Amino acid sequence: MINLFVLSCNMHPKKDANKYDKILKENLEALFLPFLEQLLNIRILASERLPGKMQSTLEREVDFLCKILMGDGQKGILHLEFESEARKNLIYRQSEYHGFLLKKYRLPIYHVVVYLGERRPNIPTQLKPEEVFTGFELIDLGRLDYRQMLSSQVPEAIVLAILGNFNEEPPEEVLRSILERLQQVARGELSLEKYLRQLNVLSGLRKLHELTVKTIEAMPITYDIETDFLFKKGKEKGLEEGLEKGLEKGREEGVENKERIVVTRAWKKGLPPEEIAELADMPVEHVKEIIAELENKAEGGNAC
Repeated sequence: MINLFVLSCNMHPKKDANKYDKILKENLEALFLPFLEQLLNIRILASERLPGKMQSTLEREVDFLCKILMGDGQKGILHLEFESEARKNLIYRQSEYHGFLLKKYRLPIYHVVVYLGERRPNIPTQLKPEEVFTGFELIDLGRLDYRQMLSSQVPEAIVLAILGNFNEEPPEEVLRSILERLQQVARGELSLEKYLRQLNVLSGLRKLHELTVKTIEAMPITYDIETDFLFKKGKEKGLEEGLEKGLEKGREEGVENKERIVVTRAWKKGLPPEEIAELADMPVEHVKEIIAELENKAEGGNAC
């Protein structure tokens, strides 16, 4: 049974990892579900995305808690709860307490519930075998052959190949293979641009950002890396160290122009704002603002 999936890819400190997390979370269903079927030899017939945020009981107080020393010299934690009602979900609340207490004290925990009600409590006191947390599957992408992800028909998985094991192959050759494969499977120019942006970001996890930029520029791809927002961010450090301030302003204007070109092209093809925002990796509100300006100009032209 799979209890939890952990992605190990030698990330930067947490403050620098948000941009990588964002890409992975955006593509979880398209990327990891087919990927896990292949790696873990399971078959997923259907999936339903659930909210990621969960309510926490961190502020809930236990009734009695103490550290104990037993006759054999072992230390432990004794946890007592007093219940006047026979609640069916009590076992799950106790399990929740167990996780919090184990994380805090790292000692064996003894849970005892003292029932105060009149009727005989018909409640479970043990978790079912499939409910017991016994560990998780660990997939280290850095040890997986990048060709395993490169052979996928799913663009999101192909992008992930940048985090795989290159098997001593030159990084520039691996990058070219990834780019060529993305060209084959991407659904149109806008879709390709989206995956190139993601590849550009993820390459930072392997310190291959500069090489990725050079490789994209050298490929016959209609993609202007210079106006890419992520490319601009990668240059900010150099700008701060002495490049002209006007260059940064010019790049920002270039990003805005690029966004307008992308939105205009997609709008003329009849794509809805939500789909344009997804393909262009832009906020939906910003896309709608640009479309509103385009529609106003179009109406003005028709009036003349």
